[in-house]
Amino acid sequence: MKRTIIILLIAACVAVTLYINQTKKLIPPEVKAKIEQTLLDDVLFPARPVWWSDDKILAVGIASESMTGNAAAEKACQLLKNRSLPISGLIIEVYDVIKIQKADDWSLLGSGKCP
Repeated sequence: MKRTIIILLIAACVAVTLYINQTKKLIPPEVKAKIEQTLLDDVLFPARPVWWSDDKILAVGIASESMTGNAAAEKACQLLKNRSLPISGLIIEVYDVIKIQKADDWSLLGSGKCP
């Protein structure tokens, strides 16, 4: 009896995981490329965005002296909104690109959620 319950629970977990993965909306690769290019075109963001996480979080790098992390995240959202890109709910995390290059130090400077 216990074995049957455990097997049913595992099957239910697998089914829920598959359902969630199939219903989540992903950003198409061409839209990601437009988002990355839009940020690269701005002087504030000197490097290609560092990474994407589940198409919900975008990490970007800035030189820390130029602006605070939260302000840079807001500016990134505004740049993307001006280009009419689908960014609703996208979280922008801002890291110090110089510290990453010199010491592999991934210190988060700030973040913001695009409306």
